[in-house]
Amino acid sequence: MGSNRRIVAVDGLNLKVNQGEIFGFLGPNGAGKTTCIKITMGFLRATSGQVTILGKCNTDWRMRERVGFLPENPAIYPYLTGRQALAVCGRMFSLDGATLNRRIAEVSEQLGLDLELRIPLGKHSKGMLQRVGLAQALINDPDLVVLDEPMSGLDPIGRRMFREVILRLKERGKTVFFSSHILSDIEMLCDRVGLIHKGKLVMDTPMAYILEQQKQGGKNLEQIFMEKVGAVR
Repeated sequence: MGSNRRIVAVDGLNLKVNQGEIFGFLGPNGAGKTTCIKITMGFLRATSGQVTILGKCNTDWRMRERVGFLPENPAIYPYLTGRQALAVCGRMFSLDGATLNRRIAEVSEQLGLDLELRIPLGKHSKGMLQRVGLAQALINDPDLVVLDEPMSGLDPIGRRMFREVILRLKERGKTVFFSSHILSDIEMLCDRVGLIHKGKLVMDTPMAYILEQQKQGGKNLEQIFMEKVGAVR
């Protein structure tokens, strides 16, 4: 028989991401990271509390025009070419004509997409789909970019390219919020890091503080992660 036991995926989470910073969102599998991101993006409804993005309710269409989102598993029509997929996404943001063509060219150059844009997406590797997925997240030149496991499936070249793109976004004053299991990327990129475990935020700390403590003989990010989630024996 099925169980009616209620599962709380995210419990009383209170989190603020500052404008212009890169925020890394950590947690073990099943901690509630993706659920939190889906609630933030308006795909799931929280039973209590509220979410504001760029000073507006997270379901306000005026806010959505200023946000780019890359889900963990981008769902893009496999029969479309990369260029067609970017064009469809751009038109959803009311881009057309010369503006749309310019944005497609800009994001394609950033992510090393050329021939790939002419091939149906169903023929691409996981890593190449991630590149196209990030391109569509940037097509509207958003002020906030939300990325769920953006480095998943990428080779070292792709990971480096993603890191460079994220850092360039920060240089332009954009805000980046991304979840990841790759602690080295968090250390290299993030201004601040949050750690969620069993639906609760158990850490929200500047990355510079962690690195400074590590220099003085303190714990590194991996050791802190393992301790916070109870994996230290």
